[in-house]
Order: sequence, then structure tokens, then C-alpha cells
Amino acid sequence: MKGKSIELQPAKKNRRKIIRSIVQLIIVFLLAVILIKAIFLTERRTAEAVPLNNKEGFIALSYFGLSRNDSPKYVSKKNLEEQLTLLKKQGYQTITQKDILDFYQKDKPLPKKALYLSFEDGRTDSSIFAQNIMEKLNYKATMFTYANKMATRDSKFLKPKDLKLMKRSGYWELGSNGYRLTYINVFNDKGQSLGVIDENDVPNKTTIEYYNHYLMDFIRNPYMIPSETRQEMEERIKKDYKLMEDIYQKEFGEVPKAYAIMHANSLYNNMDPLVQKINDKEIKDKFRLHFNLELGAYNDREADLYNLNRLQVSPYWSTNHVMMKIFQTSKQNIEFKIGDPQIAQNWHVVNGAAEFENNEITLTSPPSSEGRILLKDALAESFQAKFTFKGNVVGQQAFYTNYDATTNSYLRIALVDNEIVVSEKLPEAGIVEKERFQLNEVKWNEEEYAFNKATVYTYHDTQKGSRINDKEYPRNLTKKRVFNITVHQDKIEINVDNVLSETVQINPALQGAQIGFGALYSKKDTSHEQYADDIYDTFIEDILITDSKKQIIYTNQYTNFEKVRNKAIVMLNDVVDFFIETF
Repeated sequence: MKGKSIELQPAKKNRRKIIRSIVQLIIVFLLAVILIKAIFLTERRTAEAVPLNNKEGFIALSYFGLSRNDSPKYVSKKNLEEQLTLLKKQGYQTITQKDILDFYQKDKPLPKKALYLSFEDGRTDSSIFAQNIMEKLNYKATMFTYANKMATRDSKFLKPKDLKLMKRSGYWELGSNGYRLTYINVFNDKGQSLGVIDENDVPNKTTIEYYNHYLMDFIRNPYMIPSETRQEMEERIKKDYKLMEDIYQKEFGEVPKAYAIMHANSLYNNMDPLVQKINDKEIKDKFRLHFNLELGAYNDREADLYNLNRLQVSPYWSTNHVMMKIFQTSKQNIEFKIGDPQIAQNWHVVNGAAEFENNEITLTSPPSSEGRILLKDALAESFQAKFTFKGNVVGQQAFYTNYDATTNSYLRIALVDNEIVVSEKLPEAGIVEKERFQLNEVKWNEEEYAFNKATVYTYHDTQKGSRINDKEYPRNLTKKRVFNITVHQDKIEINVDNVLSETVQINPALQGAQIGFGALYSKKDTSHEQYADDIYDTFIEDILITDSKKQIIYTNQYTNFEKVRNKAIVMLNDVVDFFIETF
């Protein structure tokens, strides 16, 4: 009976169970091997002899956590390896906490290109996925930890026995994020005070509108008036530092030299002066250096040992984005990743940096200006261009046509903060907007896309309700948009996602024959973030350009075989990720 349900076929059902169980056991076994190799069988790091002639400063990079594949929360293992490998290729050498102390206190030079590398929150995944990369590059890093996580059964966080093995390997040294990750003065999207909540007990984070960290402020009542005296606040904060100190002394015999307070940029900036004073005293009593800021990657000779900078790398940044951030703050000579040189030779990089890999071009803008690339081959008057933009919603992703580099004239179709903006630039003239079309709203409410809500705020702020509205999106929210653009001699037809379809006339004064792409950040006044990144990545995927006879002029699309292969790889990775998260 062909239609017979599998529930009525016990033999077939049991066979499937057995096969599924075998597959699960194999995956779990492989994951166990990876874990053992990553943490318990680390090799011994050998120090490299490098010239010490740098009296200017060093860069510092920090990673919150790592994942096997792309994630909205954590940097992928692949991206970490790409970023660190490119830095190693350029001569960057990792330095230790002692190297930093000697640099500032004893005037001892650093390697020419010095890198302080760190991972925060003491996460197990950071150790697992970073270890092999560290061994391959012979790099050393600091693992910052929360002291109270060491006594829990939460497998997401490293325990003292793991940290001791890591230290003995020579690839790691220990730092502290403090005692706990606890939020105070929490308000939800209805303006209701939720008081003090441990990070693990926070309800739906999409409804949390404001909070501060445990050491950042007085504990306040629902009207944002301090509910503790100065003495009570000081005793509470001192107790937190003492609890942290006791655990490190018990487990390691000492408190780490390095500290990174949560959250960054508040101490010595916008913290209540009384709260700042007690934090300052406790930090200087217990630690020898402090990474307090996350505004840039560079620390120069005049930096304060207790107010150092580190760049906290975002999961959605490309490798060239990280390089551009380093260049922005350090002004050091930076090499950008090109990717496949055979694909790259078809394009001219006008500004910024571009990586060409498989079916995707990653275009990274310089700070506060546009990144732009042009296809070298000239095109006929009529052609069709299909491609996909995959950059963040907040930003400008542009397609250029009828481009003439000699007169700097063009027609531009730009995806700007979820709107299509068509502009033209005639020879010896400025940019003029011709048309603007609104796309359908991007739906989002996931926790990983929450705004930066740890900030300074008043009771009036807390009563404004939800800060999520239709006019503003978080900067890490991505959206895929498929473009189909047909260019004629006198007009251009624009189709986006088979939903928006518009026709725009082409000024006959535009005589260029090139196409190109652009990337630019969107400048916005916003209360949702401490600061806005002025570097922007656009990801241009599956480009197909054909002439009026449907003959291919240029493409970077996958073949059918490559599509099937990549789909299989994605499915396998999804299965492995499921078992990692489940077990």
C-alpha cells in the first residue's frame, strides 16, 4: 500500500531511528575530538625573537565570542582566521600584558607592528574555535573572564581547570571583566522599572529599553532617584570587587593584571562622579592596566594605562572593515584583502577596499566617504544587470551606470536606508536627486538585533515607550535585496525583489559606458547607540550582466554544480551547529 504511513511500518521507523542515532553519535564524537584538541591537547607556544623598535604605540582587538559559522551575535571562526592571518602576513606580532606595562612604565619598545589580542566574557566557544588559529599563527591572547561564572555548571563559560591548561600552553593569559554580569535600573518598553536582574534572568530582551551595569551607577528607584546612600553604594561596589578578588586568589593565587570593565566608555566619561571615584580606587588597587574604552583600536605613547582602548570587533564586519578601522585610528600602513586576483582584475577600485571571492564582492568604504568600484569593460548602450545587495539596511548601497570617469558623470540607483534613491551627476555639475521610492518595511524584533541600550538616561527617557519604530533600524540588521536593472538608450527600468518596478529617463548628456558599485555609511542622529560606525560594507552577490541579445558580458554567479555543492555544505553545517547548541 503506497500511501501507508511510516507510523504503521515499525521496521522502517526503527531503521530510521537507528540511522539517525548513528549520525548523531558520529557528530557528537567529532565534536568531542575537536573540543579535546582545542582545550586539553594544546601545544606549547614558542616565543618569537622580533626586533623591538616601536616607541609609538600598539593596536588592541577584542572579540566577545566565536561561532562555527556566521552569527548575528559572535564572530565566525572563518572571519577570525581571515582577520588574524592578514594581520600576521603584514608583520603584526602579539604582545602581552607585561609588554604593555613595560612600554608605559619602563619605556621599553614594542615590536614594529604590535597587537594586543583579547577575548571577553570567558566563553568556551572562544577557546575552542580560537585555539587552532592561535597555534597556527603563534599568537598570544588574553581571556577576560567573569569571576562568578567559574563556580557555575554553565558549560558556555570556561572553568578554572580549563583556564589553567590554557595558561600553561603559553597561548593565553588571564584577564578579568569583573565579578558578575548583572544589570541595574532596568526599564522595559512600557516604562516599568524591573530593578536589578542577573544577565541569565533577563526576560525577553526585545522589551528591555534601558539598563546599566552593576558597577556603573547608583541603584535607583522607579523614578530614577537613588535608593541607596553614597556609603551603601560604595559598600556594594567594594563588595563586588572583593568577591572577584577572592575567587581569583583562591583559584589562581593572584588577581589578573588586566581588567575590562562592563560597559565600556562610561568610566571617566559620563558616570556619576561619586560612582566613578570608588570604581577608580578599586580598579587601581587591584589591577595594573585597564581597557576601559572601545572607541578605537590604537593606543599611543600618551595613553593612560587605566583608560586604554580596544576595538571590539562586530560579527557583521568584513575582514577589510577591521583593517579599515585599524587604519582609521592608527594611520599605520594596512594591506587589504583582495581575494581571488583573477576576479579582481576585472574591476578598478576607485576608493575604499574590495574583496572578490566566489559569487560575492565585498566593498568596504573608507571612514566617512564612499567606497566605489568600476567594471573595467565598457558596455553597449543597452544591457541588463542582475545582482543582489546584502549589506545592512542602514547604509547606502549603490549601482552606477552610464559612468564616465573622465567627466565624473553617472546615473546612480542607490538603496539608502530601505529606500531607492535615483540621482544623476552631469559633467561639471553636482549630484541631483531625480526620484525616490519607498520599499516595504523590514520586519525585525529579534533579540540579537536589539539597540545598544546600556547608556545614560533619565526618568523622562524611560517613560517614552519603545524606541523601536518604523523609521529607524539597528545598524546590524541585514536584508537581501534582488535588483534587476535594464538600461536602454533613453531610459532605465528598475525592479527590486519583483515588488517595486519603476522607469526613469536617462539624460542624453550622460555618455559614459561603464558600470560600478558604491558603499557608504548613513549619518544619523540617534539615541540608540553610543556612537555610529562611519565605515560600511556592502556585499554584492550573483552579478549577471547581459547584452540586448542575452549574451553574457560578465558574471560571478555559481554554476549549477557549485550551487548544489554549497547547499549541501550549508545543510551539513546547520546539522553540526544544531548538535553543538543542543548538547
